[in-house]
Amino acid sequence: MTRTLSNAIVSLLDDDVVSPFIAVKMPFPSGTTRVWTGHGSITVESETYTGVGSFLSFSEVAESEETKATGITISLSGVPSTTLGTLLTDEFQGMLVEVYLGFLGVSNSVTGTFKLFSGLADNVDIAEAGDSCIVTLKVESRLISLEDKLNRRYTNEDQQIDHSSDTSLRFVDGLQDKEILWGKS
Repeated sequence: MTRTLSNAIVSLLDDDVVSPFIAVKMPFPSGTTRVWTGHGSITVESETYTGVGSFLSFSEVAESEETKATGITISLSGVPSTTLGTLLTDEFQGMLVEVYLGFLGVSNSVTGTFKLFSGLADNVDIAEAGDSCIVTLKVESRLISLEDKLNRRYTNEDQQIDHSSDTSLRFVDGLQDKEILWGKS
């Protein structure tokens, strides 16, 4: 996928010192979580992200020229055990997770960002270790829906589900055992 970088990011990449970061937005039903790989708070796309430092890690973001679904894994370690109840009760599957790659300027202000990955939350693994735990969220590309099987049929009954006044498929059942004489008198 071709990405267009802003002029601010292109000029920043020429500097002697570059400070990249990754920010993640996860809109859980109980509240949106916004974290980034630094310390303190920053503003990305007019939203405030909380720094979690090295406690946030990612798998490789893979892209290819062919149309296929790729996913990533986001891990957050040091999560207090007291917040696990929210993870276990929230219906988060299918929520849109956004991952941004950004750059900090000289005064630790956000100079530029772009969306690195966007996908749907699949499942979460929780590994407890005493008072804290490691939460690993698997996020799949929206292209994963191309692999879903459609359970629809070309029957009148199936057509009536979406279009109750359409009777164009009412003769399909009778065609199954119909003998068609072609070219005979």
